Order: sequence, then structure tokens, then C-alpha cells
Amino acid sequence: MTATTFLYLATATILTTYAAHETADKLVFMVLLFSWMCWKKESLKLMCVVFLVACALYAIQDFRSQDNFEYTQPYSGELLFRPGAIIDGDSLRGFAVLEDDTVVYARYRVNSMEQKDQLESLVDHSHFQVRGIFEAPSEPSHRYSFNMNNYLQHNGAAKLLIIQSLDGTAKSSTWITKLLKQRDLIQFHIREHFPKSLATEAEALLIGERENMDSEDQRMYQTLGISHLFAISGLHVGIASGLLYFLLIRLHVRKENALIALLIVLPLYAIIAGGAPSVWRAVSMVSVVLLGKLFNFKFPLANIMLTSMIVFILWNPYIMYKIGFQLSYGATFGIVYSRKLLEKIHSPLKMGFVITFISQVTLYPLLLVYFYELSLSAFVVNSLFVPLFTLLILPANFLLLFLTVIFPPAADVLFYFYEPLRDWIDQLMKWLASLPHQLWTPGKPGVRSFILLISSVYVFYCLAERRFKLSQLLILVIPALLITAFPYLDGRLKVTFLDVGQGDSALIELPYRQAVYLVDSGGLLRFDTEAFKEKKRPYEIGRQVVAPYLKGNGISSIDAFILSHPDADHAEGADEIFDLFPVDKLHVTPGSATNPLMVQLAPHIKKTEVVFPGADSTWHVDNTQFTYLSPTDANYEGNNDSLVLLMETGDYRILFIGDLEAKGENELLESYSKELAGLTVLKVGHHGSKTSSSVKFLSVLNPALSIFSTGKDNRYGHPSPEVVERFNEADLTTMNTAENGTIQLLYNGKVVEIKTMR
Repeated sequence: MTATTFLYLATATILTTYAAHETADKLVFMVLLFSWMCWKKESLKLMCVVFLVACALYAIQDFRSQDNFEYTQPYSGELLFRPGAIIDGDSLRGFAVLEDDTVVYARYRVNSMEQKDQLESLVDHSHFQVRGIFEAPSEPSHRYSFNMNNYLQHNGAAKLLIIQSLDGTAKSSTWITKLLKQRDLIQFHIREHFPKSLATEAEALLIGERENMDSEDQRMYQTLGISHLFAISGLHVGIASGLLYFLLIRLHVRKENALIALLIVLPLYAIIAGGAPSVWRAVSMVSVVLLGKLFNFKFPLANIMLTSMIVFILWNPYIMYKIGFQLSYGATFGIVYSRKLLEKIHSPLKMGFVITFISQVTLYPLLLVYFYELSLSAFVVNSLFVPLFTLLILPANFLLLFLTVIFPPAADVLFYFYEPLRDWIDQLMKWLASLPHQLWTPGKPGVRSFILLISSVYVFYCLAERRFKLSQLLILVIPALLITAFPYLDGRLKVTFLDVGQGDSALIELPYRQAVYLVDSGGLLRFDTEAFKEKKRPYEIGRQVVAPYLKGNGISSIDAFILSHPDADHAEGADEIFDLFPVDKLHVTPGSATNPLMVQLAPHIKKTEVVFPGADSTWHVDNTQFTYLSPTDANYEGNNDSLVLLMETGDYRILFIGDLEAKGENELLESYSKELAGLTVLKVGHHGSKTSSSVKFLSVLNPALSIFSTGKDNRYGHPSPEVVERFNEADLTTMNTAENGTIQLLYNGKVVEIKTMR
């Protein structure tokens, strides 16, 4: 079969599997494939073959994806965690298989440090007897936040199982569990014999374990666009294969036997390295090449790549949803199908740059879908760090692991020189990452924008293969500029009340994105806990809810960050916002600078102008006026000293009152009752606590819409039934983020459109 035939079959495999897992109407994409084949004037025989294969694949995948999971009673029985389950703090979680082979996502709350130590040695290779209940996954906060339901579906899991008790275990003695045990031993060996500064990186590079990587380092790698270097892929497999082959030859092993040894070792290494899709892709392709050398035949790389893709999707259809699978095959696809362009290049330095460029350009539409932003410096930085990792860092880690096993003194000598060198490289990375304007944040592209970007990449490659000209870069640049410009062409005023659980956070986007203001950042109350309960990566509202919404909407900086008052549910997530976004100004209530939360925040706001506005402080942007109505003094005493902000544009008025209580509401009415009468939107004070939203206050304001910001089933019982009754008796319309999710109001100067994101 020709490479083109393989390409059609691979495309049909992807489209039919996707349609089988989603809805049958997704088969409409097959029409595009056959339209393309008609345009390319492919033979009727080939089209019939592809059609029949597509029908068979759809039937198979549709049957495999049937959800016959109808448990309604609590579960009691056997459970085996799949590789990749983790224990973080007092939480054990991961995908697991029940005794009837049903896949679920299981969670268990660890009771003690002793039980945690026991489970850490058992979780990857033991059968557990458990009792638990099935739960529906929680809804995402908004369309850019983590979607647990999709996560389950895309991993073939039927439901979420909350384990209530976990009892007797039975060791699993399959060859895979034995290999995973070896992985644990290698990880323990690295932690015992590598310097602390090098151990985490060695775990990532050698066995694909990235759980312990520092979040600051991960953000630095993302800024530079080199995160892929720490995920085991073709680069790692190629170096490992080359080093092992060289060692075997030096030991006078025959070439044929060395190739056979590699064919045996590589799949085992893929399992020990975590079994990520990128690893299996690289191992499968290298194995086919080695088989070709062993038996003296040659397959085109394109055919090898597409065949392995088809095999993996048929073996595990859910693998196609994994970003590692998509990025690994996407980059390989771009490089393999750019061979005509690469064949014209003879300089190794230029070749490295062009391969980096091809990989980045091929993947950038996909990267925007997942991360909403792209490192612009990656095109240059990768040209430096890919050779550095290829020639120095990766070989050094393999060599150091080898020496720590067979001759530790030699490893110690090498560590003496390598550790300071690696520290210098790390300092270089930090300096490069600190340079401004490296990230391009156009937001998550919609379907039409994504098709536009993908089409521009395809057209660019078609023209560049014939003869590359610098002017052809406009084919890539113009669509990118268009999707970046979309928000600046929108004349609507957008106010979004984010679903941050039991807390407050609202985003104001002025027409044509003249300015972006964030009012509060939500947050969690942190209580002192036992040491074993502390998580390596605690849940962070600012990083995991607020930031994704901003980046998903193409927001890369904040003009003003308004903290109504320094309570955890309004401001605990602020440090994460400052770490991720440039903030021009911070507005905080007067007198709160010495509050413990503000003191903790201080190191994060060194580059931001801090303002302490009081009553009657005002500013305007075009036709939109902003006025602070409270507080009236600089003595911060709590909720009634919250910053109260009135936003006005014509007759459209929104009032943000933080956690203002009845006393503060009465003081507000004494000075501003006329200005507040007949309000358009009220952000209800103190999440609907019974100490706020007095009858008098509501009767004067008479808001057309009132919005509660509360957490579902929160411990405080907000909004108070008493307060809800007050709104009902006054016949006032209300919405609640706990019920509606994120609520967005869009005002075009005449009417308000309300969107909910659940």
C-alpha cells in the first residue's frame, strides 16, 4: 500500500473512533475525507476500501464504547488500581478496574500515616477488597476549567467510585506489575543516590515520573516552550537505544544479537518509563526500523508512523484523547511529511532549527486548544536546548544512573562536576524565562478558528515544499493575528461572575477590550492539618479556576485587580494570579495592608502599583464610569470595610459590595440611596448570609437581577433561606453560581444577554 492509502486509513480510524465515542452525527467529518479523495481523483476501488474499513471500524468501536454500567447500589467487591494511581496527602486516586472489568475512577481518603505508607507500597500491584458508592462527577466551573466528566469518558471510565473502606489485599503477580515494581525500585534508587537538586529531573527524564516537579519550574519550562523535553518521547528512546547498542557492541556482542536485545528491551523500557503514548509511539517506530535492519527490509517512515497509530487506536481507542498521543504523532507527522523540505538542508545547525520550527508550527493550533497560549521564544530556545539535552543532559542522566549502580565512586566524581554545570544551565533558563512578552495568549480557538489555523499550516507546508519564501510566513501570521484581534473587535461590555465555589470572583471586560478588571480571586480556607494530609499540589482556585478562564478568553494581563477585602474566600487565590499575569494596579481596602493575608501576598506584587481607594474615588474609560462608595475611613475592621464598587454605563449599573453586612448597607443608603435606586445588577453581599441583604436595602435598590456567589452544599448554608425568602417576597430575580455555574452578562448598549456556563 502507498503512504497515501495509509493516510486515508489512519484518518478514517480517527474519525470513526471519535464518532463512536461521541455521537453518530460526527460521522459528517467522513464526508470531508471522501470529498478530499474525490478532489484528489483517487480510484473508486480505493474509496470503496476506505468506506468499508470505516464502516467496520465504526461498528467495532461503537460496540466497545457501549456503556452498560447501571450500578445504583453501593459497590462491594474487588478493585485493582491501574498504573498511574497516586497518593497525594491523604488522598488515593486513580483509574481502577472492578472485578467485572468495569473501569472506574476511584478515590479514597487515607486514615493515617501508617496506612499511607502501606498503600504506597501496594497500590500499583495489589487487588483490594473495597466498599464504596458511585457518584456523578462535579460539573466544571466554566468551559475552560477541568471537566471531570470528559476526563472519565476519554479514559473509558464508567463512573466515579468513592471508596469508603479498603480492606484485605492480594498481590498481583503479572509480568507488568513486576516491571512496575522495578520502576519503583529505580525511582527509590534515584532518590537515594542522586543529589536532591538533580533527582526530580532524573525521575522525569529516565522513568517519566513528573509528579514531584516544582510548579515554578514547570511554569518556567512552559514559558520557554521546552516542557516536551521532560516527557519521555522519541528523543529519549533514541538516545537510550543508541547508548545500549553502543555498549553491546563494545562488549563484542554481534550486531544481530544487539538488535534482538534492543527489540526485547525497548517495550520493557516503555512500561518502566510510564507507558505514555509518546513513549509507545517512539518504541513502536524504532522497533520496526530495527526489524528492518535485522531482516534487511525497509518501510517508509510515514507508513510505520500511520500503522502504529492505527494499531494503538484499535488496541485502546481512548488513547486518541490523550494530549501526549496527539502531540507526539502531530510533531512526527509534520517532520515525516516535510522530508522534501528537509532534504534540501545540509547544515546540521540549520536542520535543527528547521525541525524545531516544523514541530512548533505543526502543533501550535493543538497547543492553543489545550493551553490557550504559546511560547514565542520556543522557536529559538528549542534550537539551543534540544541539542543541549540530546548531547549532554540526557546522556549524562543515563550514564549517572548506570554508574550509581555499578561503580558509585565514579558517579560521585561526575556529580561533582555535573551538578554545578546543571545549576548554571538552570540559572540560564530562569533568566531566559524572566524576559518579557514571551507568551502569546490568543485564548482557546473555536471550531472555525481551529479549522482556519490548521488550514493555514497545511497551505504553508504545501507551498514551502515547492520553494520556501519568507513571504509565505504571512500564511501563518495573518490567521494568528485574526484570532488574536477578535476580542478587540467586540463592542459588548462583559461582566462574568466566576463559579469559584464558596467565594467571590468577577471579571469585567470593557468594550473592544479597552480594559480588563478582576474583582476578587476566590480562594479556600486553609486549616492546620496533620503532616501526612498535606498535598504536594494543593487545589488552588486562582490557578485552576480563575486563570484558565482568563487565558481561555485570550486575556494575558490585568489592568486593575480589585480585592474587596482580605478574606480567604475573596483573596486567597490572589498570589496565583500575580504569578501568572502582569497586573498594572492592585486596589485594596484602606487599612488592610497589615492583614496577615496581605502580608503573605506582598512578595508577589513587587511590580504592581498598590492603590488604597476610599469612598468617592472614581475613574472612567470611555463611557463607563467606576466609583467606590465605601469605605469612608482608613481603619479596616472587617466585612463592613469592603470596597464597594459601582460600575455605570448609561442606565446599566452593577454594584459589587464584597461582604458588606446590614450595618454597612445602611451607611451606604445614607449617602447613595438615590444613585443606587433601580439598580440593574446586584452582586449579593456576603454570599447571601442572613447578616446581609436587609429588607430596606433590597427595597431601595430593587435590582433587576441579583447574583449569589456560593459553593454547592457549602458548610455555611449560603445563601441563607431567610435571605432567599426576602428576595422572593420582593419579587426579585436571582441567580446562583452554585446552581448556574459561571454567569456572564453581555451588554451591547441596549439589551443584556445572560449566558450560563454549565
